[in-house]
Amino acid sequence: MPNQKRRLRISPRSKSGCKTCKIRRVKCGEERPSCLRCTSTGRKCDFKLEPIIFVNPSLSPNTGSRERRAFAYYFEFAASSIGGGLDLDFWRTVVPQVCRHEPAVWDAIISIGALFECSQKGPNLFLRQVEPKDLDQNHQDVLAWYARSVSAIRRRIESGNVDAFVGLISCMLFICVEALQGDTGGAMQLFAQGVRLIMALRPMIESGAISASKAELLDDTIIPIFLRLAACALAIDGLPLNVLLENRTPELVFESLRSARNVIVSLAVEIPMFEAKCIDHMLQTDSSVVPDDLLAQRNILASKLESWYTAFAAMTNDSNKKIASPEEIGTAALFFSYHEMLYVMLGTCTSMCLTNFDAFIPNFQRIVEQSAITLRASTRPDGTQPPFTFELSVGLPLWFTSLRCRDPQIRRLSLTLLRRAPPVQGFYQCSVGTAIGERIMGLEESFQMGIHAAQPVKTLEPANKSSPGLEIVASSSAAVEIESHAGLISEEARIGPITLFRPREGLPKGTKLEDIAEWNRPSGQAFLRFSRNERGLTDDSWRTTYKYVPFDHALPELYYVVSGVDLMEKPQAMVA
Repeated sequence: MPNQKRRLRISPRSKSGCKTCKIRRVKCGEERPSCLRCTSTGRKCDFKLEPIIFVNPSLSPNTGSRERRAFAYYFEFAASSIGGGLDLDFWRTVVPQVCRHEPAVWDAIISIGALFECSQKGPNLFLRQVEPKDLDQNHQDVLAWYARSVSAIRRRIESGNVDAFVGLISCMLFICVEALQGDTGGAMQLFAQGVRLIMALRPMIESGAISASKAELLDDTIIPIFLRLAACALAIDGLPLNVLLENRTPELVFESLRSARNVIVSLAVEIPMFEAKCIDHMLQTDSSVVPDDLLAQRNILASKLESWYTAFAAMTNDSNKKIASPEEIGTAALFFSYHEMLYVMLGTCTSMCLTNFDAFIPNFQRIVEQSAITLRASTRPDGTQPPFTFELSVGLPLWFTSLRCRDPQIRRLSLTLLRRAPPVQGFYQCSVGTAIGERIMGLEESFQMGIHAAQPVKTLEPANKSSPGLEIVASSSAAVEIESHAGLISEEARIGPITLFRPREGLPKGTKLEDIAEWNRPSGQAFLRFSRNERGLTDDSWRTTYKYVPFDHALPELYYVVSGVDLMEKPQAMVA
């Protein structure tokens, strides 16, 4: 049979696509000024257009001077704070592109811009509790624009005339608005709606009903953003977060900070969820050990974390992938601080003994060192931090350190740095975290003072006392009695899983109104519930007890915090 020339597909060649897509020989969506295919994969899109901020304002939806000012503030300042350096294209290019033909997205953007400008001295986390008549013009504008945006999206949904991706982007913008106003409950509910929308989009992508460029945007940008929000909350009760982790095989070699971030974020969701599962098992079974299947899961997660560290360390030491700018150095330090936090979690999650954390003091030290580097990099020219970010930040590693590290100097340094951090990080509010950390530290130190200093205190710790490393993570959970570390808080004085709640909004599982009746406080009073390991008076055995104290730090709107697995009865509970 004679050789046949390869048949070429003949079609009109696009002359308006970007140069990057032409070089890659892929179809360009021709979205301007940067196409979705390029921006969703972090590539530079070469259309050589003027930045969108210089577009004639008369072309924008609504031309009021205050709206144009708010949009300009979003573009120049808010977008970079929300998305950080790794996702700037999405927030400064893709989202503004959508707003040009979606008035609801425009209204959400200008709401965020105005809130950021109002937040120069810190976000107003109590805005929802202020009477409308007492608001200044900027805040009145914010509420009016936001209400207009939400109403428009609702009408589109009710009529069945809303693009799924427009709905998803609107949901992300609404989360920003709610978080900046201090409505954690509202932001969490929007997050749940976004996850359900992602679940609905997956079969549409598999069937080809969604364009390739939008599918790429979903997988490469939007789902990772939702994963990072989940990591900011550590775990979210009742949501199928596994849908966000589907088809994500850890990479063994990282080519960029972005690829390294995707893997550490997945682990920052998986490992706290696993920790919660272990603690829940031990509390429910009143056991100090976990079954073999949980130990096997821990070893798998430990292997993933070790592989991430090996690959990331290799990337940061590779001269061809040099991390040089202050922003890149700060981002790399942030990833290392998350690694240390997750490492400690895996090393301690199979035992209820709180003195186990003492073996990881060097890891806590590295968390504060790396967090200090990150905060220096994110400091603005006026010496302040951005009021809000959608990205990972130092808040959770520092808060974890303030709760679980009993070295007094490291603990206090973590709280000092936490006060300097961006005030709102996803769902996490640093002022509340700092107040909780300070209260727990004060309670533990007061409990310690009540324990006779000369009396030897026996505690339960792992039999393997080698230096911190994956060998501890892989060790048995068998326990022996040993002396507690000199100079540190003893086991009996330490506080375990905590819950912050208001009685009128729901009680923690197992809590009764009689437990807090002795304080004679109104139903709107916030309480801190915490656990302690106490030794029996007669048989030297250990048991877990629960205590309640009022928490007088002002809380914006509905704010649940749970550390551990002692989940609230309410479905809006936040695990942190």
